[in-house]
Formats: sequence, structure tokens, C-alpha cells
Amino acid sequence: MPSRFSGPLLGGPGERTRVSRLRLLPWLLWAITVVVEFATGSDIRLSPVLAVVPPLVAIAHGWRTVVASGVLAWGTQLVFVWLDPTYSAVGSLTRLIAMTGITTAGAIASVARERGEERIRHMRSLAGGVQQAVLRPIPALTGGYQVAGFYQAAESDARVGGDFYEALETPYGLRVVLGDVSGKGLAAVDATVTLLGAFREAAYREEKPEAIAHWMDLALSRRQEATGDRRFATALIVQAGPDGLLRLVNCGHVPPWYVDGDSAHELRLPSGVLLGLFDHFLTDPLPTVSRTLAPGSSLLLVTDGVTEARDDRREFFDLGGALCEQGLGRNPVAVKDAVLTGLGHHTGGRLCDDAAALVLARPDGGRARR
Repeated sequence: MPSRFSGPLLGGPGERTRVSRLRLLPWLLWAITVVVEFATGSDIRLSPVLAVVPPLVAIAHGWRTVVASGVLAWGTQLVFVWLDPTYSAVGSLTRLIAMTGITTAGAIASVARERGEERIRHMRSLAGGVQQAVLRPIPALTGGYQVAGFYQAAESDARVGGDFYEALETPYGLRVVLGDVSGKGLAAVDATVTLLGAFREAAYREEKPEAIAHWMDLALSRRQEATGDRRFATALIVQAGPDGLLRLVNCGHVPPWYVDGDSAHELRLPSGVLLGLFDHFLTDPLPTVSRTLAPGSSLLLVTDGVTEARDDRREFFDLGGALCEQGLGRNPVAVKDAVLTGLGHHTGGRLCDDAAALVLARPDGGRARR
């Protein structure tokens, strides 16, 4: 997914800090051992601690560094014996033999760890390819609207999940969907592919946005029958005309936000029936709500991974507060960055659910040139 639509929350720098500490820990331990030995003489013996240095190095370093740390610990022990004749020769020899064995084991463990990390990198690369196929890049300018957004997986190693989006310029105007499949795992990804395929086909065929929702529900229902997997999905479908007229169909999704130069407020929409459940619960035609997006304003669509994000005190993320900056609605990238930054600060970079957002901004000059 292009950088415009992704990026880590604030947990990234903290993770790098923890890795740096792990890298420095064995050398710090070695330095403390040397200082204490020379400062206290025979009163305190910390030389056995040197045997811990190689396995600690193996946690975050390659096998060559592990071997070097073992040689360093081995040599330091010999220096202690040479400078202090009170050291037991038998005990020192035993420690040297133990260090040799521990260093060898640490080097082997380091090689195994690096191979495992290489496999993980390969799997991440494959997942990135899947993501590109499922969540196609969206142009920053399409259908006369500026577009920006992000997708952030709850699991740091995941690249794609149950949240989905799409924006297509069709003969009926710009058509956008943002949705969330229930559950997680490969089954959720498979359902996402089914729903996006239905939307991409119906967006060009159907004149009314509510008909697109029926296509998506039918596709998901057929998948339910074929696989026995009864998962459902929420979705918000938006049709945006060149004059700023919006037609919105809500299938049980989180309401969107209207962001202008002075304020931001949630648009109240009928909740509607979830995709995959139309046959069971839909008794009346799907309601379509019309709104007008003024020049210089934005429409923000989010998933519940944003609105239901909690901090350490279990308090929900204040999305309205993150959108209170003056003049924010004129720039969709600024709206996206405000949500992403605020979400990162609120959760400390630790999401409990996947989060996605999509912003449509109508330029001040009306229909933007392509």
C-alpha cells in the first residue's frame, strides 16, 4: 500500500528504542563486571557473570558478534586470573570451558534467529503483494475530489485484514466505499476480496448507490452459502457528484464526519442493515441520504477501529477533538494526518482492532482539474 495510505502509529520509535537497549545490554553488563572486579578486588567476584554476555548478544546480534563477545569474555576472565593470584585455577578453567560452550550455543541460536527473521521478512513481502492486490492504490485526485487515507493493522506484522476501501470514478460520479468485515484472519481477507470485487463491478453498472449495496450483500451471501462462513460486514457507500452532492448509503457502519474550515461534526445517518444479512433483516428499501459537500470541506470516513480505540484508562478516542484544528477541511492529507497522529497519541501505538480512514475533499474551485 502506498505511504499515503499507511504508516505506523507511534509505537515505531518505541520499538526501535527497545531494540537499541537490547543491543547495549550485554556490553553494559561486561563493563559493570570489569569495573566491580577492579574496584573491589577479592571482596566481590562477578566474573561468572561474564558467561551471560554471549547469550545476551545473541538476542539482537549476528553470530560473528556473538563469537567476538565470547572471545572478549574469555580474555577478560584470563586477565582477572593473571592480575589476581587468589583466583581458583580450577574454577577459572571451569568457567572458561562453560563460556566456550555458551558462546557456541549462542552463535547457533543467533544463526537460527536470523534465518527466522529472514522468513518473516519474506512473508511480509508476500503479504504486501496481497495488500496491493486487495487494496489498490487510490489517486490523490479522482472524480474532481482530493483523496487521502490510511490503513493500520492492529497486529504489527499484518499488512491486510478485514477493513477495506475503494474509490472509483464512474459515469455516475465518484463512488467510494469503506467497510469492515467481522472477525480476523484469512477468512476475513477472503470476504474482503469478495466484497471489493462486487463493489468494483456494481459501481460501473448500477445507477443508484443502494443497488451497489445489494450487489455486495448478494456476493457475501453467496460466499456464506459456499463456505459455511456466516461472517457479515459493515459498509458506507458514498456517491459524490462534481457539484458536491453526496448520496450516502449506510449498511450498519460508523457514521462519517463533515469537516469544514471552522468545525467538524458527525453526520447522522440511518444505521441500515449489515451486508450479508439483507435476506434476514431488510424489510424496507435501503435509505439513501443526500448531503452537499461545500468547496473547501471534507468528508471523513472511518472504521470502528478508530472510533472505539481506547487508551490505558479504557477511554475512547476523541475523534472530534482531533479534527478541531482551524481550516483542516481544505486539505485531506491534513485531516488524515490529524486522525492518525491523534490515534497514535491516544493508544500509545497499540491498536486493539484494525483502523482505516478515507477522506474526500472538495477543492475551493469546485471540480478539480485532472
